[in-house]
Amino acid sequence: MDIESHEVFIDDKEIILTALEFKLLNQLVERRGRVQTRDQLLSDVWGYSSDITTRTVDTHIKRLREKLGSMGKYVQTIRGVGYKFSRTPE
Repeated sequence: MDIESHEVFIDDKEIILTALEFKLLNQLVERRGRVQTRDQLLSDVWGYSSDITTRTVDTHIKRLREKLGSMGKYVQTIRGVGYKFSRTPE
């Protein structure tokens, strides 16, 4: 993941992400190993207040996993809490 050039590569293949997907992935990777609640992600990535209840995080996580292919397994769901980028695959 290259923050400066806004690029993500897996096995030398560029993964095309939207700006929002890139920001979401960056947030998870920066806090690798730590669980991020949906409210935290809504606030930090989308800039929404935690008063808003939405499944947009779930939808974007699903799309992000699909784009990451086999590496998507590192984005783990923590039931009832949120998501984390794991050091080891699920």
